[in-house]
Amino acid sequence: MPEPAVSLPESLQEGEGPLVSVIVPTYGDSELLGPALESIAAQTYGNVELIVVDSSDVSWLRDLADRVDGFTYLFQEPQGLAAARNRGLDAATGEIIAFLDADDRWLPEKLDRQLAAVAGGADIVYSDVYLVEDGEKRRQSALPIRNPETHHIDFLYEGGVPMPTVLARRDCFADEHFDERLPVAEDRHLWARLFARYRPARVAEPLACYTRREDSLSSDLELMYETELTVIADLADRLPGLAAHRAALERKARYKYGKRLLRAGWSSAARHELQRAVAAGERDPRALALLVLAYAPAGHERLLGLLERLQERWR
Repeated sequence: MPEPAVSLPESLQEGEGPLVSVIVPTYGDSELLGPALESIAAQTYGNVELIVVDSSDVSWLRDLADRVDGFTYLFQEPQGLAAARNRGLDAATGEIIAFLDADDRWLPEKLDRQLAAVAGGADIVYSDVYLVEDGEKRRQSALPIRNPETHHIDFLYEGGVPMPTVLARRDCFADEHFDERLPVAEDRHLWARLFARYRPARVAEPLACYTRREDSLSSDLELMYETELTVIADLADRLPGLAAHRAALERKARYKYGKRLLRAGWSSAARHELQRAVAAGERDPRALALLVLAYAPAGHERLLGLLERLQERWR
């Protein structure tokens, strides 16, 4: 593959402060990497270690790493996102760890804003995000922190922690890595474990752009749902106070499955799953609203978009 025009400085480590190791996995999407890498280099914070874990053996990436101080290139045979990110974690030398995927990018003050929260005592920090979908960009608020002691439970109910915004102290990963058995939702599984052990913080402003693509692994709807149930079962055995929430979390997972089906245009299947969730006791007003929406004769995707925007304002 020819080398794209990617503009990086000769060194990524020109500033003071703790070294931030940024882990970027890539497999079959290296053509999207340019803006992501440039957004790391464009940070107002200047002491960065970039670690690209490549499972496609892209020669121009290796050549680029050879020319940039602070850029580490690692090849790994395809083993999934969890394995790629773990390879990056094992290679990281920074005091702080951050993550970015090939089709996402950071806003310039992302690291400065979040490192201020770390300096204030936080262990794991995330932020609001701009969601990019079908060429449109809209702000999406991240999950508020109501009670740090039970934040892992709130997170499993609500989500709202965008992957490209997460930054954490390296110590958090000393004995917690991504679970390589999970084909998807490996980030959700790990964040819940970290929130249960460490102090979270949220920066209430968009600091990254997250791209939702139909061809991503998370677009495999049945796989996503089945893996979500596996995650809930595993965490219910691990985390304090979570076992009592297992049934409710499983209902919530079915509701989200129905929502994804509706977004994909499968209204009949969506109605079936949403009805099962409500019949099992799901009383979230959003589930009931979606069930009503699923009976609309047409325009489900547009109506769902309107509903999501209204819900975003209420968060």
